[in-house]
Amino acid sequence: MNQKKTLSAALIAILIAVSGIALAGPQARIVGTVTDAKGGPIVGATVTITTPAFGKFKVVLTTDKDGKWGTILNDSTIAYDYLVEAKGYIPIKQNKKVGIGSEGTLDVQLLTADQAVEKGLVKEVVDPYTLAFNGAVEKFQAGDLDGAIEGAKKATELGPDKAGAWDMATKVAAAKKDWDLVIQWGEKALSIEPDNGSLYGALMEAYKAKGDKAKALEYEKKFIAANPDKPEILYNQAVDLYNKGDFKGADPILRKVIEGAPEYANAHFLLGMSCVNLNKIPDMKKHLAEYIRLDPKGKEVATAKEMLEAFK
Repeated sequence: MNQKKTLSAALIAILIAVSGIALAGPQARIVGTVTDAKGGPIVGATVTITTPAFGKFKVVLTTDKDGKWGTILNDSTIAYDYLVEAKGYIPIKQNKKVGIGSEGTLDVQLLTADQAVEKGLVKEVVDPYTLAFNGAVEKFQAGDLDGAIEGAKKATELGPDKAGAWDMATKVAAAKKDWDLVIQWGEKALSIEPDNGSLYGALMEAYKAKGDKAKALEYEKKFIAANPDKPEILYNQAVDLYNKGDFKGADPILRKVIEGAPEYANAHFLLGMSCVNLNKIPDMKKHLAEYIRLDPKGKEVATAKEMLEAFK
């Protein structure tokens, strides 16, 4: 009985040893250096090693300060694929087999896209989306809003998942005051890129124009939070309301401007003048006095002093 156990244990040990040899295979070593167009080392480039022979096999190496990398190949009876990548460079993939028990070398020079085009290794290809997007931007900058909006539509059709296309289209629509498109395209842009604060102002204007007070207020709050250093947009809205005689509408907007930018002198003056018309005399005195303090040489100082003198 003990003899059988001893034989079984020995047999198992032999099988394990044989299995280990079969899996490891004849070894070899491979080393390499990754350099840029000028021959300088690229630090932190990745070398990903795979092989069709073993579908799940994958080794990822990183180049050192000299751009060098290296590893042991446990089974050099097969060829391996080497994908060499670095941020800002065109990746290169090569296949190589190293002889059993030897050391192979795989040095790679990576190029940027511009360098590859200059060397004639690749042709510069501009995709249709980029052409449409750039064309729309050029027309927008040239003041051709009709052409820009057509280009923007095309860009969104060619790149429906690209936030930049919808962002640009929204801004063109806002310039044309096409509020329906601003809402349609702006909401689409935010669904892809929710933190794009540059669209809040346009959407605020669009919803106000369409009479949707709840949505307008929602984007007004977002705009103020995202643009504490740009109170002039809200201020201009208040100026427009003030000039139309809507002092009640201008009042809360000016207070929001001052809340976010307490040093905004002109907002204090306009709020003070709105308060005169709303019979809020204590507030009028407070804000006109603050205007004079903030901008003692301002063009409206004389008017502010006259109002304060009249309501002593």
